[in-house]
Amino acid sequence: MVRNALRKELAALLTAPEGNRQPVIRRSAAEAWLYATDLPILYGGSAPDGVLSALSAAGWTFLPEKGWLLLTKPAKEPPEDWYDGYFGLEASCCRSLLDRHPSADGEPSDEAQRRLIKAGEEGEKAYEEACAALHREWAGRLRTGRSLPDLDRRYFGG
Repeated sequence: MVRNALRKELAALLTAPEGNRQPVIRRSAAEAWLYATDLPILYGGSAPDGVLSALSAAGWTFLPEKGWLLLTKPAKEPPEDWYDGYFGLEASCCRSLLDRHPSADGEPSDEAQRRLIKAGEEGEKAYEEACAALHREWAGRLRTGRSLPDLDRRYFGG
């Protein structure tokens, strides 16, 4: 697994109570969230206000859910160390679509960012599959006259 800058930032912000293990940080299975942590479990069910304030100050959005804390943060630019694999044909297609059809309305790309960051942590195959899914979605958008989201080309190697 790639330990990107977002994970490193979370590891620094999520402090465990004295004598406990460090909180777990996992990729969230929910599309709307980037990571999930078991920090609330370490504190008996709820995260301390100081940690939540630090997360907010650093730009993280969070939601407590069933003993876990779901977390996300926009990443306009790819985070450092986010992907160390090859950018394949589908990534190239996505980059080409963005080059030929720049975002007309500045639509946020948070969902695509999360998808690509998570896939980047899983490896080349997952990354190419994520790019293929975006390629299909974006082609459909363009066919219906909708704009593409405003996404940094570096997510596709360029």
